[in-house]
Amino acid sequence: MLIPITDEAFEYLIARAGLSLSDAEKAELKTVCDGIAAMAERVRKPRGRMAEPALTYGFTQEDL
Repeated sequence: MLIPITDEAFEYLIARAGLSLSDAEKAELKTVCDGIAAMAERVRKPRGRMAEPALTYGFTQEDL
């Protein structure tokens, strides 16, 4: 389960990236942080070579 980003961590990441955002932009970006973290977690899981749909026409659940 993902832990929501803290305000301090969010501000650190914004500063580290060198972004200069308005309060409205920060609020909008923060609303998608949990979704981005969930996507990154899914992408980082090891998968078999059959998980690449561009190269295959059929695969089983175990291949993913």
